Amino acid sequence: MKVVLISGHDAASDRKTGFHFWAEILDSRGVDVDFITVGSSPISLLKKDGKQLIPPFNQWMRLSKHVRKFTWMPPFHPINFGSKFLNIIFWPLFSLYPHMMPKELRSLRDADIFIVESGSGPLLVPMFAKNNPKAKFIYNFSDRKGIINFHPYVMRKTEKNLSYFSLIRLNAAVVANDFPEELPTGYIPQAVDKALFDQSCSNPYDTPRNAINIGDMLFDPRSVEIMAKKFPDWTFHLFGKGAKLEKCLANVRQYGEKPFNFTVPFLKHADIGIAPYSNTKEEASYLSQSSLKLVQYTYCSLPIVTPQFAAQDRKHAFGYTPGVESTIVHAFDKAIQLDRSSIDRSPVYDWGQTIDMMIDKVST
Repeated sequence: MKVVLISGHDAASDRKTGFHFWAEILDSRGVDVDFITVGSSPISLLKKDGKQLIPPFNQWMRLSKHVRKFTWMPPFHPINFGSKFLNIIFWPLFSLYPHMMPKELRSLRDADIFIVESGSGPLLVPMFAKNNPKAKFIYNFSDRKGIINFHPYVMRKTEKNLSYFSLIRLNAAVVANDFPEELPTGYIPQAVDKALFDQSCSNPYDTPRNAINIGDMLFDPRSVEIMAKKFPDWTFHLFGKGAKLEKCLANVRQYGEKPFNFTVPFLKHADIGIAPYSNTKEEASYLSQSSLKLVQYTYCSLPIVTPQFAAQDRKHAFGYTPGVESTIVHAFDKAIQLDRSSIDRSPVYDWGQTIDMMIDKVST
């Protein structure tokens, strides 16, 4: 079997996503994997995320016996300017993006399964389908367009290409309503690397009572500041390049972006997990199921403090209204009082289970 993974993340990045875990799992099973990184261009290297793009670019590089990577770096890629006028002006230029695909990717043949992440990947599916007529395509739908703002051309072209997919993998059941009923959607939850989390590790904390935040998606500094000030005997550990407060507080530590493996001991030895999302719109409700950090907190038996919309369906998650002090204090107090042994970890999947479910659904 040959599997092609198409993601916005670099295969060699230390920022791990499901795609990285799937590549490792398939590699261990002797399955050939082509990991293709798309949705970047030279301008991406100027951004803070640019360091996660690992050379060489525009050529194949072998990472292991069965996994090789290709980081595509065309002259430009579709960008949402945040301006309707500019987005319209650049639409014709961005429509050329699929046609710039290099021969190294155009010549890819004999793949059995493509797993394509939201973003620029779906724009390339017609070309890959033409050259791999027997292949099955899986769309790994991650975030609603109201949360992640891709260029309108990307959204329009993605909708047009949905018919190529044999499965649209959803990491939250509620987003099934975002797609026409006739499309083959399937809810397959987020997961953790259980083998990694089950390994023993030393406690990295030098203080008791530690609360941890992983990631910076929709990060709400105001709510974290309230927690830190109202609970001065707790230390708050913030991971993520954008997980920062406007003012320095003595009991808040900001680590910035760190390799995934570095964060695991902090997760395992924390006392509370916080997910301080700023968005309270209905469209963000899917995060209660799709948020990877909520799954990690659950597997580490951590009480969770998060906005109401993200606390749904988890008895160990305590919701608040972002920025409203009384609700934040109440939620944090509830988390402190929770008996952690009561937290049910059984619903948490391993990444091996998710890749097996995806492959099984398109192989039958």
